[in-house]
Amino acid sequence: MRFNEFKTVPNPNILLEYDPNISDEQLKDLIVQRLQTEQDRQMLDKIYQALEKSTLDERITTVLAADEDAKSKLQVFAGMVMNTEGTFAEKQNFVAKYPQGFIDVQKLMAPNQVHAYSEWLMGDDFTRRVFTNIYSYTPQGIGAGEFALAVLSPSIRFSGRSAEMAGDLVIDGVMTEVKAKQSSGGRFMDARKAKMNQRMVEEAFKALGVEIGKGISGRMYAMDVRPNLDPQALPKLADTIIAGAFAFVEASESNALKNALVNGDMNQIKHEWGLLSFINYQRMSKFDAMLLLDGPKAHSLFFTDAQSVSGVLIAGQPYVVGPEQQVHPQMHFTI
Repeated sequence: MRFNEFKTVPNPNILLEYDPNISDEQLKDLIVQRLQTEQDRQMLDKIYQALEKSTLDERITTVLAADEDAKSKLQVFAGMVMNTEGTFAEKQNFVAKYPQGFIDVQKLMAPNQVHAYSEWLMGDDFTRRVFTNIYSYTPQGIGAGEFALAVLSPSIRFSGRSAEMAGDLVIDGVMTEVKAKQSSGGRFMDARKAKMNQRMVEEAFKALGVEIGKGISGRMYAMDVRPNLDPQALPKLADTIIAGAFAFVEASESNALKNALVNGDMNQIKHEWGLLSFINYQRMSKFDAMLLLDGPKAHSLFFTDAQSVSGVLIAGQPYVVGPEQQVHPQMHFTI
C-alpha cells in the first residue's frame, strides 16, 4: 500500500510527500509515529474508525438484524450510526448495549405528564446524538420521531398495515398515535377516514347570506361573521358546522363546542374544537393512546384522554368551514 507519508515537522498537521521506495513496514511505522504524536483525539478516532470501518459495520449489522423493525431499514440506520459524531469507543458501546434498548418506555408512557426527552432517552451523549440524527428520518408512511423510537427500543414497534393494529407505534403493547412537532404541530385527523362534509356547511352559511371565500377560520367566525347573524340561527348553524367536521362523535359529546360556537370567543372555540377533534380522531382510527413529541423543545406528552391534558394542550385556529386539510387545528402542548 502506498500513499502520502507523514513526517515529523514543526507543524505535525502538514502532509509531505514520501519516498516512493520506502517499504510498507517503514510506512506503517511512520503512520504509527504520526498517530502517537496526534494531539487531536477526534482525529485519532476518525483515523481508527477509517481503518476499522468494515469491522464496525459488520458488528452493527449483526446486532441490529435481530430486531424486526431495524431489518427493513438496517443499512440506512447503520449508516446513520456510523455518520453520527462520536469516538470509536462510543460506537462500540452503543452496539454492545443496543439489544437492551435506550428508551425507558414506562417513563415515556407516564400518562398526562410532560417529560423532557432526557427523562426517557437512556444512554450516553453519543446515544442522544444518534437519536437526534435519526429523529427527522421519515421514510414513506413514517412520521418524525417514529423511526427513532422504534429502532431504539425492543418494546416499541411499528404498527404497520396490520388489520389488528392501529396508530403509528405499538409501545409496550399499547397502540399509539404519534404526532411530532417540528416547525408546527400535527392535526388530530386522518383525511382518508375523516368523512367530512364541508359542502353541507358551505350551503348553511350561504343560506344565511355569508360569502365563504377561501374559508372561515374560528377567529373570523367569532369576530366578523357571527356578530352579523341572527342569534336564533346560531344553534342550528353550530350543529351543521359540527356535523360537517366531526363524523365520529355523538351529539352529547359536542355540547361544549356547540356552546362555544354560539356564545364563546375565538379562544374557547379553538380549545373546544381541539378537544373534540381528539375524540373524533381516536374513534375513526381506533388507537389507544396518543404521544405528542415537540422536537424543537425536546419534550413529550402521552395520554389516552385529551380532556385529562386540556390544561396543557394548545389548539391553533380551526376552520369552521373551508378546505378539509385546514378544518382541524394544529395541536401542540405547553412546557
